[in-house]
Amino acid sequence: GINAEYMGAFSSFLEHKMLSRCLPRRVGAQRRYASQSLRETAAPPFNPSLAQQILFKSSTPRVPLDEKYPSAPALSDPLSLAAAPAQISTLSSGLRVATIENNSPISSVGVFIDAGSRYEDRQLNGIFHFLEGVALKSTSNRTEFRLVRDMLKIAANVSCTSSREHFTYTGEALRHLMPSVLASLADVITNSTFDIETLNEYRATYEANTKERLNNPDAAIMEAIHEAAYGSSSVGLSIYAPSHNLTKFDTPTLLRLVTEFFTPKRMVVAGMGVDHQELSELSELMFKDLPAGSSIVEKTPTQYVAGEVRTHKGGDTGLAHVALAFPTASWHDKDLVPMCVLQMLMGGGGAFSAGGPGKGMYSRLYQNVLVNHGWVENAQSFNSIFSDAGLFGVYGSTRPDYLGSLVEILGHELHKAAVSFTPDEVNRAKNQLKSAIHMQTESRTLALEDLGRQVLIYGKVKSLGELCNEIDTVTDKDLLRVAQDMFKNGPAVAAIGDLSSLPRYETIRKYIE
Repeated sequence: GINAEYMGAFSSFLEHKMLSRCLPRRVGAQRRYASQSLRETAAPPFNPSLAQQILFKSSTPRVPLDEKYPSAPALSDPLSLAAAPAQISTLSSGLRVATIENNSPISSVGVFIDAGSRYEDRQLNGIFHFLEGVALKSTSNRTEFRLVRDMLKIAANVSCTSSREHFTYTGEALRHLMPSVLASLADVITNSTFDIETLNEYRATYEANTKERLNNPDAAIMEAIHEAAYGSSSVGLSIYAPSHNLTKFDTPTLLRLVTEFFTPKRMVVAGMGVDHQELSELSELMFKDLPAGSSIVEKTPTQYVAGEVRTHKGGDTGLAHVALAFPTASWHDKDLVPMCVLQMLMGGGGAFSAGGPGKGMYSRLYQNVLVNHGWVENAQSFNSIFSDAGLFGVYGSTRPDYLGSLVEILGHELHKAAVSFTPDEVNRAKNQLKSAIHMQTESRTLALEDLGRQVLIYGKVKSLGELCNEIDTVTDKDLLRVAQDMFKNGPAVAAIGDLSSLPRYETIRKYIE
């Protein structure tokens, strides 16, 4: 009892002492902060000690955040810094130059070439993708080491990419260093040597990358669905080279390829954040040694075959993957924009991240497939667009024993897409497409790619306003027409994994009809 009384009295004493110490400070702090101005909050007083004054003396002024910094330049009118319309000109050689002046301190330049895997045959399949890996190597003017050193010295970023229809060199650096970047790109385009040592070394690297690529089902299923849709020619050919073709990619073959395709009339030099006149003059000078060549190279026309490609891996305990696709609008088709709206409306995503902001949670595939069927790991729509063809489809993945059910569900969703749409989902899809276009053009890389490819495909550039106006005119009737026209054809089917429960082709087709 005595101990309890003692402890109670001691606790009361401690509580009283703590309140007497803390309360005045809190009240004082409230009074002090309440009386501070924005200036004092932005730049609180600082009273350095003598040691700090001696050891850490700085000439940098302490300026409140609501005041202009003494040496800061005067702000320009924001309207005067808005991006100018695209300018396009054609040089005497036939080389096209396109620019957009966006007043950025960083310039981006690229060389876009009408070349890619669709121009290959089975004997040289994958040569453009192989060329991508050796494109930025030694030239007759400098070694690979010097090229890398030159780019590092000016903090430039250069790259090379290939696709089914386009081959692209890009680079970016500070604005005043743009000529050096363009000169380097011109050097590797016109003077690459493709020496034996470089090719032998890269063949080993390519083989290793191929083994890794085979373990990537997302990339494998996309290659398979193109083959199922178009066969083994034109855009149906894989971008990637099979191992038995690598020894055919020797120095004479690569030099012949460059001479045939890297010609002025098949190329566009594009620039963002550059002066058009300056880029035109530099391009005229730096690409004067390009072979004249011809703008016309035999292009195998695309022909939709509605086939299937099944890669069965019996006993595979991983996920099984399936894709269904149909022929649709090309870059030049009047139904291109409605098809893109339809793709946004179908949407989809992955089971793990689909619920995040902007990841398709209001799309049909998300609401009707991912939400209602917990065993579905992935369900999303996709499109591949080419100069004379297009592909629209859906892709899903699940455990092997659920693969048959997944195909049935995806088939029913495609069937419903040709029946009706609500005004809300059409408007939402249109807004999502406009938002995606605007957000992509905020990236220097994507904006440059859009500029170069538009000029390469159309010979002109559509502004964001024009594209948005076209999207706004799309109606539910347009979407129904596009879907119904697609489904008049049989589906192309591609699947990878343990396919024991995958239905026959005729059964899959009935799900959609």
